[in-house]
Amino acid sequence: MGRYALIISATNVVDNVIEYDGSSPFTPPSGMELREADANAEIGGTWNGSAFVRAVIPTVPTNEARTRVLMNEIKVAQKWDEDSEAMVDKTADEIAAEKLELKNLLLAELQAGDLDQERTQTLLRLERE
Repeated sequence: MGRYALIISATNVVDNVIEYDGSSPFTPPSGMELREADANAEIGGTWNGSAFVRAVIPTVPTNEARTRVLMNEIKVAQKWDEDSEAMVDKTADEIAAEKLELKNLLLAELQAGDLDQERTQTLLRLERE
């Protein structure tokens, strides 16, 4: 058995890496191609036509990016649970931690003089809670 990558033909993105003997009858799903994988073949990586390129590892988000994420997260009472592969309710502690983190980020923006109207309103609401 060897490692093979299933590649989305339109984007050259690796969709899956599978074990395959290389000779048994197998037809990749429509819109995909099968290539023998090397150590760089991984889900989310790409095939550049001659070699596999590993996926880019996301960097630690900046305060600005984290603020944007939290501005949306505090509006949602559920989160994705990897174990059950379903949406589950956030705990009160998780909600409180998100709000506190956002409040601190917004206070830092306020001190820097960079708070827009939406963020000012959000900060005021968090202060009242």
